[in-house]
Amino acid sequence: MEEEPQLVLNKDKPFVMKTLEEELDEISSKEILKPTSPDDEWEDVLEDELPEDKQATEIEEQPIVRFDKRSNRVNTSVWYPFKSKRDLMGSLIIGHTNSMVSRSLYNKFRSIMDIDDIKLPAWATVRDSRARISQLVGCKIRSTMSILDRPCFALSAKTNLVSAAQELSNPMVSPHLDFYPEITPGVDITKFSQSNKWLANLSPFERPQLCQVNGKHFYIFEPVQLSSNAVVIPIYFYNLDGDLHAQCFQIQRENISSAFFPLQDGHTQVGIKITIPPNLIFNHMDLKVIPVDQFVQDYAHIYWGNGNRLVQECGGKIFGEKFPYSKLDVCLPNIFSCASLEERTNDEFLIPNPWRVKSGGRILRHVPITLYSDDTSGNVSKQFNKHNSFYFTLSGLPPEISNQEYNCHFLSTSNVATVGEMGELIIDELNEMVTIGFPAYDYSIHEPVWVISVVLCFLADSPMHAKITNTPNPGASLNPCRMCRLSVKTKQEKKSMKYVQDFLHLDEEGYQRKISTRSWYLTKQNTYDLFMVATQKNISQAKNKGKIYGLKDPINTQLLIDSEGKGNKSKQEALIAMNNDPLNRHRIYNPFLNLKGFDGVDDTPVEVLHVVLLGVVKYLARDFVASVTAKEKYKLIARLESFDSKSLNITSLKPAYLIQHIKSLVGRDLKIILQAAPFIFYDLMSPEKISIWSALCKLAPLIFQTHIQKMDQFIEKLENHIDVFLLQLIKSSAQWVNKPKVHMLRHLPESIRQFGPASLFSTEKFESYNGVLRKASVHSNKQAPGRDIAISFNNYSSLRYLLSGGVIYDHATGKTQQIGPEKASQDTTHPTFPIQTTTKIASPDESPIPHKLKGLDPKATFVQIAQVQTKKHDRIDKDTWVLASDSKFSGVGKVNSVWKSTHGNRITFFCHLTTFVPGDVEPHYDMRQLVRAKQDLVVNVKNIVGCVNIQHNCHRGKCPIVKTKTTQMERQETDIKDWQVEHSDDQHFIINSASLHDPALHQRTSNLPLVTPTPRDWSQAMAHGFAVWTNSPIPALDEADEDDKEYGDDDDMDE
Repeated sequence: MEEEPQLVLNKDKPFVMKTLEEELDEISSKEILKPTSPDDEWEDVLEDELPEDKQATEIEEQPIVRFDKRSNRVNTSVWYPFKSKRDLMGSLIIGHTNSMVSRSLYNKFRSIMDIDDIKLPAWATVRDSRARISQLVGCKIRSTMSILDRPCFALSAKTNLVSAAQELSNPMVSPHLDFYPEITPGVDITKFSQSNKWLANLSPFERPQLCQVNGKHFYIFEPVQLSSNAVVIPIYFYNLDGDLHAQCFQIQRENISSAFFPLQDGHTQVGIKITIPPNLIFNHMDLKVIPVDQFVQDYAHIYWGNGNRLVQECGGKIFGEKFPYSKLDVCLPNIFSCASLEERTNDEFLIPNPWRVKSGGRILRHVPITLYSDDTSGNVSKQFNKHNSFYFTLSGLPPEISNQEYNCHFLSTSNVATVGEMGELIIDELNEMVTIGFPAYDYSIHEPVWVISVVLCFLADSPMHAKITNTPNPGASLNPCRMCRLSVKTKQEKKSMKYVQDFLHLDEEGYQRKISTRSWYLTKQNTYDLFMVATQKNISQAKNKGKIYGLKDPINTQLLIDSEGKGNKSKQEALIAMNNDPLNRHRIYNPFLNLKGFDGVDDTPVEVLHVVLLGVVKYLARDFVASVTAKEKYKLIARLESFDSKSLNITSLKPAYLIQHIKSLVGRDLKIILQAAPFIFYDLMSPEKISIWSALCKLAPLIFQTHIQKMDQFIEKLENHIDVFLLQLIKSSAQWVNKPKVHMLRHLPESIRQFGPASLFSTEKFESYNGVLRKASVHSNKQAPGRDIAISFNNYSSLRYLLSGGVIYDHATGKTQQIGPEKASQDTTHPTFPIQTTTKIASPDESPIPHKLKGLDPKATFVQIAQVQTKKHDRIDKDTWVLASDSKFSGVGKVNSVWKSTHGNRITFFCHLTTFVPGDVEPHYDMRQLVRAKQDLVVNVKNIVGCVNIQHNCHRGKCPIVKTKTTQMERQETDIKDWQVEHSDDQHFIINSASLHDPALHQRTSNLPLVTPTPRDWSQAMAHGFAVWTNSPIPALDEADEDDKEYGDDDDMDE
């Protein structure tokens, strides 16, 4: 009888690892070549093989065989850790990730270099050198077999790209890192370190633990004596106005009581019990704000009245009654290794803080990370060969730095394993980083430190978020929201007024009504409950109950399916046995349930790239363009050709492409459509669609705003614009409730309150990094792509680190060393604005010196220039529109010319403007009008607030579309003419309030009235939209989104 297959549960099952390079090295370069036909050109073959033959004969370039990890040749090299300058050159030429060259191409380079007597090392030598250097700097590739018996590879988050270890010792990164949250009283919020999550919503064991004052280390939940002699207990550390502060609880007489403590010899000791109040949240009324420079003595040097140390008198403990541990730490006692709610009626905080012992006297750095996962093609064509991948960035970096490709880090990829399987390998290490920490060298203070790291948030699109939160894919699900309890029992119930109201978070009268939120704690509890139902009853009942809960654990479900059936009894028994094993039971569940410091409800913010751009904007643009006849589409292209993209940071419009390929546009294309829509779509739209787009064009700039000046006012305004947009959308048809991404707009304000501007948790930077992964995939033989890509990124990690001037720190000797005879060049200078650009002025744009300019400084020399840059994204040249503000003028002007004034060593830039005054709101565009004034003036560019995007009022001017535009082909002008808009005047313009460039400035300049929907408006809109849905359903709104089709799996409950 054939033996039944066994469920593979061995995490450490060994398997052979051999790199692509090693496999190629086994092929002899001197293999005899036989022509396959008489016409074979032997010269070409010999030319291709020449480098390999030469490599085989040059013994001195073969890999050095050594028995120690680092030979004296390496240690004494001035290019340490490279053996020589040419060793470094070879590694640079081979490249990394998206700049890697093949073995044959590298050998051609060697032959070319040899002409000038430059002998580069052999491919195998460089490969061995890279492996040695990766080992030296601590880089390594971790591997395991998943619970479903698939190999997984990942770089070490601790030591490789380093959530800290390498990055802290990288001079290009370390100086920019924030290690403490920053409180800004709700104003000027631009980065993650100002987020509420980092500041107030981390548990006591995951938040910043230490501050250093005058060489002394002070930890939270340890008594501290102030300069005033008062004794306090720090609870939170944070930056305020550039200085470190603490939220502290001051110990009063009523917080101290007598107590007895057992001794090791069986006797008891009479002492004191220090009790802190319950619910010490960040803004608790009993907490005091204290600058840490008032800290004088740590816990070990505070004495009680009897002369004993306070730590002895209190038994080395502080008690907190029902302290509000983050629900992130609360797990089921039968699943994960942490206490239940019932076991946490009293909390004990040990003195000293356990992190004081773990850090070994070193400074403790708090370095959160932003984790990301996506599925992308491993082919350059972006088709087929799907890879699941993990990347991350350091949350403590400001966005202008973290958004750089340089600071985006690869963790793992696989085209065979699921995200849950790969996550197990990654999360095991992430949990060590939270609970144990790891050593690093901090370049900014030039000393070794200890590091704690926690996942601040997890970014992904909706299907990926569903996988890691155990929720169904939202596409056609009965439970389409991972954040609230929006649900129905059958799909037919979705077509009901009750569901429309729940979808919008409204009651039947149109008043706001919050739907109860999901609980991460209950998600864990119910996941375990579903497994018990499946094993004690049957899988069908578990599936039905899962639809009631709105849960589906991808790992657990697959294991149950694999063990289903009478012939798989041994698998069922193995699965149940593993669930009863306290050390391994977590492996049969989604590993993200066990990620410490992570809440699947609160820490998966609404991702605006997919929800807004690839969601509502794509839906509306696609549906409208599809409704335009082929004979009229030329009008859309012509208006887009004539769209003024100045000050929008748009490099290329591609009008014909955008209109013809509207169904396959990516995020950056949809941003163009969004900002141009009122001026290219409205003339062909119905009033109903204009209302929807008008609301969307006012909402989108708020969503993509990168700087929130006042959080409370911003959230109030954002919620109002979301209301207006959803009202217009639902009024057109309540069938929009079939699009879960529309519902996610309701949760966007919560995410912004928790993490800051939505641009911080947009996935655009990670999506662009997929291209780097695809290029690295090309250099795999596709037999083990997960391993080969990991090796490529591992090599890149080491090279990037060393060439950035990274410090190699020997923890045994305490010595440091950097690459080469000179440190890697570091350009730490920043441009000082305003600055003249290198653009040359065109002859037609030359103009005489304005009379008003001459009178400003008769002794100065004035020269007309083409362009001046005033901010990172603001460049001013002829015909640029600006907002200026000085003692003589405050308003919008159009630049006629730009001038540079030189008087001695002083250089000043001026703009000659034609001024415009604001008019009424143009009803057609629902935007502010500008009317030309009779005044022109000269303004110092320092008085220019910013650039604004202005469009001609073509509706008022009835501007015709004519075929007069000269086209270019191969950079040559042709006689072929194309359609364009011919403006009828230069007097009337519109402030483009849909601009995504500096949206706050455009909103302030437009000053549009704010309309707030009333409950009656909502009630009427829902009734009208539901009637439209009933009488004229739209088939496209019943279709699942493209990113939902593959994973939709939540049908009605089984009978």
